[in-house]
Amino acid sequence: MKMTQKSLSGLVTMTALVVLSALQVAVANQASAHVVGEAFDLKSDDFLYTETHCGIGEITSEVIYQHSDGSLLAHKQLDYQSGAATPSFVQRNIQSNEKVEVSFDQQEVSMSVTDSANREIEKISPVTDIDSNPLVIDAGFDVFIRDSWDKLVSGKTLEFQFPLASRSSLVSLQVKPSVCSYATETDQCFALEPANWFFRMLASPIELGYDANLARLTRYRGLSNINDESGKGLIVDIRYRYQASPGTACNIDRLLLSHNAINS
Repeated sequence: MKMTQKSLSGLVTMTALVVLSALQVAVANQASAHVVGEAFDLKSDDFLYTETHCGIGEITSEVIYQHSDGSLLAHKQLDYQSGAATPSFVQRNIQSNEKVEVSFDQQEVSMSVTDSANREIEKISPVTDIDSNPLVIDAGFDVFIRDSWDKLVSGKTLEFQFPLASRSSLVSLQVKPSVCSYATETDQCFALEPANWFFRMLASPIELGYDANLARLTRYRGLSNINDESGKGLIVDIRYRYQASPGTACNIDRLLLSHNAINS
């Protein structure tokens, strides 16, 4: 099997994308909470960006990504009508002017990517063996983790199907318990990686830290779904905090107006 650098980059980015919105559902049973993730460079610990999760626990919700100066990086909208583990979503990346869409309906997954030149690649894939190898879309990963909590903490490795829009295909991922690489007395950590053994040799696993008592995401360490100015994925350490108020970041209209004014 020949693995090109482009294919490997897409595979690693896919592994990151499945997790970075996981806490959109993580506090669905805690309606008063809002979540803010602060992303730092994994090596230098320099602050990079903030992601704010708005409308948690509702049928529709969104994630706002902002530069350290407060300007808009990306915006994601999620719709859970197709199921808690299989939300449809649209993500607009401001810096690259790219749009990614994924939806699930009647055993078929629709995936599309629109680039800065408004060229669209779209594919519809049938979902097979969903009972033995469940389908998970974006933030639905957290539902999968919490529903499988007892199995995972007992040491089992679990697989699921995940739509990768950038490759227009369904891929298999696996999650398993792991030892936390950072100092903690309260977290349960998991490793997320490709299910295929050959791909696992090429892609570093992503580390997820969960509060062991509350079963909610506290830490993400690995490749980000936000790129640097050269288009390469940032390697981040995201630390999540849960608060009573979402703050002004959830006013997406204000942020978009500000962004458009700057571009003009």
